[in-house]
Amino acid sequence: MRITPLDIRRQNFRKTMRGYDVDEVEAFLEMVASAWEELVESLENAEKELLVLRARASDFDRMEGAVRDVLVQQQQSATQARKEADREAELIIMDAEIKASNLVSEARDRVQVLTETIRELQDRRLSVLTQIRSFVDSHGKMLDLEEERIKSEMIPEEEKLPGEEDGDSPMLELTEL
Repeated sequence: MRITPLDIRRQNFRKTMRGYDVDEVEAFLEMVASAWEELVESLENAEKELLVLRARASDFDRMEGAVRDVLVQQQQSATQARKEADREAELIIMDAEIKASNLVSEARDRVQVLTETIRELQDRRLSVLTQIRSFVDSHGKMLDLEEERIKSEMIPEEEKLPGEEDGDSPMLELTEL
């Protein structure tokens, strides 16, 4: 059973001969009723405040849940972004490695072509030098033969040409030829 301040104020006691002073009992009951009223009012205020605080706590719990969800989503997004960035970096690296491999392969092919070209040019140079040497040798032999033929056909100085007499000068000067 719940006692209210009004119950305390309405409480009546039986009267006896040798009982308590009625005014004193009524004053005390009034004082107890006032104190009880203050306590009930304080309890009601505390219950109202408790309801407000519980509502706020519930709001905070919801906000905490929402914040936690946002943080989890952000963490998942960050993890996903990191994975995507790692994948993209791997693709970039693979692409760069493929391009580098292709460039190295092309450079090797080019070096091979240039080396073959240089060898061909060296072979041609040797061939041309051999041809020149052969040409020079054959013409040198021809020159030697011609020189010997001219020497063999030379008229010795002591011999006179037919019709030439002592003291005659040559018929034509070399400059006149």
